[in-house]
Amino acid sequence: MNAQRPATFVLVHGACHGGWCWDRVAPLLEASGHRVLAPDLPGRGARGKPGWWRWTLDDYARAIVETAKQAGRPVIAVGHSMGGQVISAAAEADPGLFQRLVYLTAFLPGNGDSIVSLAALDKHTDIAQATHTSLLKGQITIDLDAAHSIFYGDCSAADYDWVKPQLVAEAARPSFSKLALSARFNSVPRSYVRCTQDRAISIQLQDIMLAKQPCQRVATLDASHSPFLSMPDQLAAALLSVI
Repeated sequence: MNAQRPATFVLVHGACHGGWCWDRVAPLLEASGHRVLAPDLPGRGARGKPGWWRWTLDDYARAIVETAKQAGRPVIAVGHSMGGQVISAAAEADPGLFQRLVYLTAFLPGNGDSIVSLAALDKHTDIAQATHTSLLKGQITIDLDAAHSIFYGDCSAADYDWVKPQLVAEAARPSFSKLALSARFNSVPRSYVRCTQDRAISIQLQDIMLAKQPCQRVATLDASHSPFLSMPDQLAAALLSVI
């Protein structure tokens, strides 16, 4: 796609975050002439109880399908981290709504994969040091003492102070849900933005997933897990380069 042609981006956040995490990137895409939607997934903002065990991957996908329908035209869905699983499920549900899927240092599933099964392939991640999973409560929480270095390694202390009060517990069920993907999902073009300094989803796992599920366009940032905070200008440019 010509990056100068106006598009509609749907920016999908990862676990424990909300649409707020795109606040620095959305204006840059809009300044390039594009429309940006950055919804909250269920379980945050005005969309229900955080970390509620009954939230499912289908609930998350349905929220993105609804957002894409509101756009009135096929959208470019960008999924960060857990959001990669969400945009994949949404594209399988209604592929005609999506012009392209872009995975930002995200889980890139194949048929039968879950976030848990993909994460088990990662021999270089430090994510276990910064997260806690309670099956009894059905939620995943972030250890605020460890998260700065693992999720936001190239972000300033001021950036992290802004993030901390906005983080919420994440429902656990979506991470354990296996995706059934078909030709419907594969009919949507996809791109990937690699982040070489990511300690949550390591560059090694990113490349393993890309080898299994090739993407037509790939960009690379020398960034940690959260380039929407640490390098929004470079991230916006990378997103425009892969659409």
